[in-house]
Amino acid sequence: MKSKELMRMRKEIDPLDETLMSLLNKRADLSKAIGEIKIKENLPIQNKQREKEILSKTGKFDNSKFVCSIFTKIIRESRKIQEEKWKSQ
Repeated sequence: MKSKELMRMRKEIDPLDETLMSLLNKRADLSKAIGEIKIKENLPIQNKQREKEILSKTGKFDNSKFVCSIFTKIIRESRKIQEEKWKSQ
């Protein structure tokens, strides 16, 4: 049997997960649109300076290693989305 505290905390996490999923989906849509712009303007998919800017913001959080790790993966997956767009052109 799960403790009440564990159940309470999971109930608190569930809406956060839904929000994160929705935001990540929106971010993926924007990555696709950015990929289209990069194709039209003949820009490279990877922008190391932009990636550094994003990752540098993760240091302000108490769980910065966790946040940085997640954002590293988000950036990598966003790049994949844009690369797929590039290949389909």
